[in-house]
Amino acid sequence: MILYTRLTGYWMACMRHDYHRTGNQYLVFRKKPNPEAPFQLESEPGITLKNEEEYNLESLLDEISIFKPDLIYVAGWNNKKYLKIARAYKNKGISVVTGMDNHWKGNLKQRVAGILSPWLIRPYFTDIWIPGSPQFPFAQNLGFGNQHIKNGLYCADENQFHLNTPKSFTKSIVFVGRLVDHKGLLELFSVLEELSESNFYGMKFHFIGNGPLADRIPAHPSIKHTTFVDPVRLPELLQAEGFLILPSTYEAWGVVVHEALLSGLPVISTYQCGAAIDFIRNGENGFLFDADDKEQLKGIIEEVAEMSEETYRAFSSRAIDSAGKVSLDQWSDTINGLARQ
Repeated sequence: MILYTRLTGYWMACMRHDYHRTGNQYLVFRKKPNPEAPFQLESEPGITLKNEEEYNLESLLDEISIFKPDLIYVAGWNNKKYLKIARAYKNKGISVVTGMDNHWKGNLKQRVAGILSPWLIRPYFTDIWIPGSPQFPFAQNLGFGNQHIKNGLYCADENQFHLNTPKSFTKSIVFVGRLVDHKGLLELFSVLEELSESNFYGMKFHFIGNGPLADRIPAHPSIKHTTFVDPVRLPELLQAEGFLILPSTYEAWGVVVHEALLSGLPVISTYQCGAAIDFIRNGENGFLFDADDKEQLKGIIEEVAEMSEETYRAFSSRAIDSAGKVSLDQWSDTINGLARQ
């Protein structure tokens, strides 16, 4: 049983893989999707999707009682209906797992959450599932022992994004995602404007996505903007590029980093991006920089532009290898292990 908010395509891929691997059935309650969204996630064999808003607590409990779950996963702890369900089933001896992707920053809000967790969070859940190392200290401070903290919450669909051998160097850098401020795009745009006279050292840039900053993309022959891409085409488009860039000022995780590595692309990202912290080895399968350090980013773009084919292929090979740190099989093993405990 999955109690989600905004269900994602990569979570669907994880459940789909586990269903085909083990036969596990999934009943998912999620927030009703925006009807204007270009793609809608629908029920499919092994996975039944329902809109949470169409059920009150009593009818939700009736559905769950009929389904008889071996495990309940709850995305976060802000939905009061979900919390009541979590506590009821935890008291019945069912594993109830919460997901959390916030980095540990040690700020006042997080420390207060740790103090109040024995009353507001911990009583509802047996375990917590996190994406990786940036979230681990926060999970500990919420009162979860190490044996009740699981990694690998988010995994790209490796059936779609995969490359078995290193790719050739295409002198291009691609961004994929919403064109919003916290992605660090204004800083990147500023760097590109400063480098425009040098023609970006011969590099091309491709922005895939839309959002409020779309009209801020610098106009230049070496900069391309694609507002919308069918997700089915994204793996092909990624493999046609050289590097992925994700210059976020804060990114809880960033599954696109995993998608790029699976596609053989080295990644340029920040120390403020969760997936980059766990996946990227600076100077080996990509580059890391501080989100507010424009000079460091300029230097990375110059280094990438001067990279030889041999060096790039080594980066690409290590990118593919590092993508195996998280896998669909591992995700399946984790959720089944949680259900059996």
